[in-house]
Amino acid sequence: MWKTGLVPRASSLFKAIFVMLSLYFVLTASPLAYYYAAPLYVQSNPRRSDVIVLMSSGQLDPDWLTPDAAQRTLGALKLFREQYASRIISSGSQFRAGRHQAELQAIWLERAGVPAASILIEGRSSRTYESGVEVAQIMAAHGWKSAAVVTSQMDVPRLNLVFRKLGVETSFLAVPEFNRPKGLDYVRSALPVAYHATYEYAGLILYKFKGWI
Repeated sequence: MWKTGLVPRASSLFKAIFVMLSLYFVLTASPLAYYYAAPLYVQSNPRRSDVIVLMSSGQLDPDWLTPDAAQRTLGALKLFREQYASRIISSGSQFRAGRHQAELQAIWLERAGVPAASILIEGRSSRTYESGVEVAQIMAAHGWKSAAVVTSQMDVPRLNLVFRKLGVETSFLAVPEFNRPKGLDYVRSALPVAYHATYEYAGLILYKFKGWI
């Protein structure tokens, strides 16, 4: 037998869960996902710099980068060939997890014709802030002041604040991850947009709390 007040409480809980799930569905399967992420979108503004910094994203296996990482690597190659800088720092690995993204990115760049002597590998870092610190130290050791940074479009606001805090002059090649779909394609593609945006907003709050930005 239900105790007094238990049924109304259960009903309120189910209603709250239903409302939250409905809002989540609307956010992740509708155009709202793109409005939600819109403040994170920035335009590319790469400038001639002392060095190109290629931020890692991920790898699928020892030989293949993720699509996002492959696009970033192509972006760094583009800047190098267009003579934005004569050196590239490939930054960010997760060696404790058995991943070596910075090293694999360097291999891909060499296969594309970038001389090995023009690539510096920073494989000590495993997160964005650590990459910023390691890159800043490498740049200071070489007397480099400015960097053209290649990263995903929604990563730019957080990374820009990290480098600004570290005193590094930066411009960015913002690699697009998503386009604006039409019709029912929202159901398939809006979820990763909302997920990445949520990750970045949470990252901005965390980094501010830690004093990293």
